[in-house]
Amino acid sequence: MSEEKKIHITAEPQAIPSNCLFRVDRSLHVGSLYVSNKEWAQTWSPLAAALFDALEDLKGVRVSGTEVLISMASVPRDWREVARTGGSTIRDFLDQSSEVFKPGAIEALEGHDLMRNKAQVIIDDTLNPGLASHGGWVEIQASDNKDLFISMGGGCQGCGSAAMT
Repeated sequence: MSEEKKIHITAEPQAIPSNCLFRVDRSLHVGSLYVSNKEWAQTWSPLAAALFDALEDLKGVRVSGTEVLISMASVPRDWREVARTGGSTIRDFLDQSSEVFKPGAIEALEGHDLMRNKAQVIIDDTLNPGLASHGGWVEIQASDNKDLFISMGGGCQGCGSAAMT
């Protein structure tokens, strides 16, 4: 593979210690989609399925634009190993395929993943455009069944109205 086509991926620990964000040098998916059901991933998301197979304690995968956020069921003792395995799995997958989600995947979502993805659409379409005018944004960082955990960034950090948002 030539240097021009080599896939560049960086791994970044997150504020939630069971999460790690991978940034990829190419677009993976328009919008954001979260998957926590390994069986669903086998049918609808080849990338998520590959990550579930490679990472033993994987709780969920969010693909958004050029990013892949993995959430582990518990905090890894050594994130470096998880990051190497996750990055290698993403790279190997992208070397073979570009179909991160199969057609109809969004319509096939169910359960808590469906709820989380509907909440993300509301955040992306309704909340974030208004926050962007102040330099801010919100994203779902984790979920536990019906509970969603968000982070606020940009201009939202330190803003007196953040709690009301």
